[in-house]
Amino acid sequence: MISNPAPLHPGQVLAEVYMSELGLNQSALALRCDCAARKINEIVNGKRAISPSFAIVLEKVLGTSAEMWVRMQADYDLWMARQSAV
Repeated sequence: MISNPAPLHPGQVLAEVYMSELGLNQSALALRCDCAARKINEIVNGKRAISPSFAIVLEKVLGTSAEMWVRMQADYDLWMARQSAV
């Protein structure tokens, strides 16, 4: 079996690529997304998944595709499940 490296949690991508590039902190992104800052904090810290409905919010706010976020989350979740099954 080929060992694949761990995929990044989508929250890490959100923080390191999108928030950083746009100069947004967690509170500013929460305001744009009309959600609690705690939600952004939990996502960025890998404690919360990006749901399909929140992926649509990110699509609108960041100009990304919802599919990208959902795919990233699914890849991460599957990798984590495989680690638990070992």
